[in-house]
Amino acid sequence: MDIDYFCFSVPSLDTDDYTIKEEDDENLIWIKSKEKELMNTAKENGLLVVFDRSTKKFYIDYEEVDLKGKKIFPRSFIPYEKELLSYLEQSGAESIQTNQDLEEIINWPQKIQPLHRRVIPMTYREFQQNSGTYKTDFQKVFFKTAKKSHTHYVLKFFGYVEVCGNKLFATKPPLWDISLDDEIFISDAFKSIDDPDNNMDCKEYRVFVLNDTLLSISRSYIDYPTAVPDEVKTFVEEQIERTALVPDFPSSYVLDVGQMLVDGREVIDIIEYNTLCAAGLEVGNLLVAELLKRKQSVARFTKRPTDYK
Repeated sequence: MDIDYFCFSVPSLDTDDYTIKEEDDENLIWIKSKEKELMNTAKENGLLVVFDRSTKKFYIDYEEVDLKGKKIFPRSFIPYEKELLSYLEQSGAESIQTNQDLEEIINWPQKIQPLHRRVIPMTYREFQQNSGTYKTDFQKVFFKTAKKSHTHYVLKFFGYVEVCGNKLFATKPPLWDISLDDEIFISDAFKSIDDPDNNMDCKEYRVFVLNDTLLSISRSYIDYPTAVPDEVKTFVEEQIERTALVPDFPSSYVLDVGQMLVDGREVIDIIEYNTLCAAGLEVGNLLVAELLKRKQSVARFTKRPTDYK
């Protein structure tokens, strides 16, 4: 699939969301820097469109453009994701991600399971109501909200406690910002594998998938290029093939995988699926370069009419 443009959501034509601020932590600085790098690379290669959130219109170099029929790779931060996708749909553009895709990807455990552990989707209310069962079924519970937030913990305790004669549900750490109707996932907690060569306590990878094919894979949390093991690449390719067989699951998404310990065994498994529009970039996720490489490869092996004479 050829991409005509990357489309970035911006506050206005003269501003973007990637200015580094004094209060930004190291992670946010990394996210903003990589996104700005992608935006600049798209512009340098004639692939940049911006969506101005103030005018609700699309522009190339300050000129309003018609995107009808154009294949678009959308990029934004999570708060602006649905708006961007809605306006792309209204414009007649062919976005590789839609708002319907978002719901499917966010709730991925309803259709896809890791190979070596369980992930169970439910509401927080259902978690409370069945907490006794989960205490029996899981040795360690990893708790996560379906929608992106900072709420993801290995729970050291959960269950009902009596306070002043009242039976109350409690967790450790406390989950103050969760409502009863929030969609959550619980899963077997896995143990990360240390990586002394890179001074890291995990071996995780971020994979961009475009139209059921591998676009880009990069080591996570390391700010310099590193080799991806062949066994990880093989697992990723096989998982992309499996995902393509899942009815109605989007063909473009971001897949996070990791080398981990499950029940004392070293395995490679799914960590989670993420939306393609707002997933952050790692050092080797050079999306423009990978797409240009694809175009050049197709052109190289496409015969012209004169080639048959």
